[in-house]
Amino acid sequence: MMHRIILILAIHTLLFCLLTAQTKTANDYIPPYQSEVFFGTNMGYFPGWTDQDLATISKGDPSKGVEGIGSETLRPALFGHFLEQWGYDARIEAFKYYKSIGIQDIVCFIGEPSEDQREKKVYCPEAGPSNHYKNLYEPIWDDGKNGTPVNENNDFALYVYKTVNLYKDYVKIWEIWNEPDLADRDFKGHSLAPPGTSGNWWDNNPDPCEYKMRAPVFHYIRTLRIAYEVIKSIHPEGLVATGGVGYPSFIDAVCRNTDNPNNGEASNEYPLGGGAYFDVLSFHCYPHIDGSLKKWNMSKFKHDLFRHTDKAAQGVVDAKNRFLEVLLKYGYDSKKYPAKHWILTEVNIPRQSFNNQLGSDEAQRNFIIKSMVLSKRENIRQYHIYNLAEASPHDMQVNLTEFNTMGAYHSLLDVPKYKMTLTDGGIAYKTTAQLLGGMHYDYDKTDGLNLPNNIDGGVFTDDLGSSIMVIWAKTSIDNSEKAKAEYTLDNNWMNGQYAIAAWDHSKTKILQNIQSSSIELTGAPIFIIGAISQKNTGTTPPLEVIQSMNNQNITITYKLKKRGFIDIDLINTSGKRVKTILDQEETNPGVHNTQFSKAKLESGVYFVRLISADTIHTEKIIIR
Repeated sequence: MMHRIILILAIHTLLFCLLTAQTKTANDYIPPYQSEVFFGTNMGYFPGWTDQDLATISKGDPSKGVEGIGSETLRPALFGHFLEQWGYDARIEAFKYYKSIGIQDIVCFIGEPSEDQREKKVYCPEAGPSNHYKNLYEPIWDDGKNGTPVNENNDFALYVYKTVNLYKDYVKIWEIWNEPDLADRDFKGHSLAPPGTSGNWWDNNPDPCEYKMRAPVFHYIRTLRIAYEVIKSIHPEGLVATGGVGYPSFIDAVCRNTDNPNNGEASNEYPLGGGAYFDVLSFHCYPHIDGSLKKWNMSKFKHDLFRHTDKAAQGVVDAKNRFLEVLLKYGYDSKKYPAKHWILTEVNIPRQSFNNQLGSDEAQRNFIIKSMVLSKRENIRQYHIYNLAEASPHDMQVNLTEFNTMGAYHSLLDVPKYKMTLTDGGIAYKTTAQLLGGMHYDYDKTDGLNLPNNIDGGVFTDDLGSSIMVIWAKTSIDNSEKAKAEYTLDNNWMNGQYAIAAWDHSKTKILQNIQSSSIELTGAPIFIIGAISQKNTGTTPPLEVIQSMNNQNITITYKLKKRGFIDIDLINTSGKRVKTILDQEETNPGVHNTQFSKAKLESGVYFVRLISADTIHTEKIIIR
């Protein structure tokens, strides 16, 4: 009898634990995000290029001889309409390939029903039917009645269940819809209107006619809730994110309402606001068009303009802080409820000026570096440039917009496979991603720089003790990237281990020796790179050069302490690179060998230079 009672109690305890686990939300627990994975890209669509091809030119794949731009993660999509047409496993091989080349912590946005899955109800006659899935308010679960634990009559729940089951091993963050708050018909500007004004989204729920979803905001909260419950049941440590949002007023509406179709009111069936159903706030930022670079001057009755890249980079920080203010208002402060993680899933400015807005090659490359640095400082866990490549030449001629001029690469159309060329912005992104990838912003070391008000930047370190400083003179003149400042390095940065790299280092591989403690800065960021711990000065050097017996080939032995990209170059006594031996070769930890021929090289003294994430090391060699 006692055994039966103990068994019954154990069963009740198990059922209670399972029930409790199912009812936990982001108000109770948010899984940690400990990775330093950070820089990524939006992949886009380019006919003739597969998803694997696009991942290759984003991350790089040594087996194909493709260097890539150093991205650590990606932002692909698994649309409902695509999977319904081509099969839910249609992208499995692509996602396996992403993993095989070292892509980590993928953020994948989901949504977009097929016509059969789409709700037919019309909430805005002039805009057409809802863009949501039908049957959102069917129960989410049915205890396995039809072979799956979700209710198969709930089209969105079934789609999420099937998708996550197949792709959970490849995805870290599930982004629910892309730009759900896109105010595509908000002719009166209600999405941006401040509280207290007519129709604003702070005091009024968005009108279905004004924004992309074409349905009450409670329905988007419902998709968050369905996605959260289903994803957490299959992928507990996966993270659920809002779609890339642009308006804090929309997030306020999400947090202050429940998923109750009856005006978002709280009830036993709909107890929690939308903030309970996401772990990560994903946002988009385009400072040249979002108001970051202008301020209304009442005395002049016109806007004061600040079209320069320090103001634009600060616009990214300001955008995050506007969303943060909303989250704090609803208790997501690590005290009442867990704080959210942050990702920036679309960001850039154009390399041409449109409508008298900020835009040029110089501005784009400066903005990309500065915003990448500030995003790390702000603990934004992923930064996805828009876009991997620019639009086609045809699109440039027919429909030239700022979004067509934001690629890391020039157009991929009519270009032989892997023969693409980088824009200046792409080169700047690549330099930053390769130098700062895997490193974290060091607040203490940055504080130790004692930067004056006219200089910005920071120090980045890793677990091995490597340090990189990024620093620049702050721009302040409207429509100009001109800036000038002088900074004095302390002894730690003058110990002979450091050198200066410019924004285009990933292309030129040029390193400039530090000649003086006084550094002249401009509005273009520079990187001061090296290993402050001098950990490679012991008895086992990271680089050895051996001339082979046949006197034609030279063997280089090098040792790495961590996986990463490396360069090995042959430098003459004037500091000019005369031969590239390895060009951003991704290499595992350990001891490696490579060879190069000395044919066509003049006799004399040269230096073999190794650049990796944790060292710059040179060895002298005499070629006879």
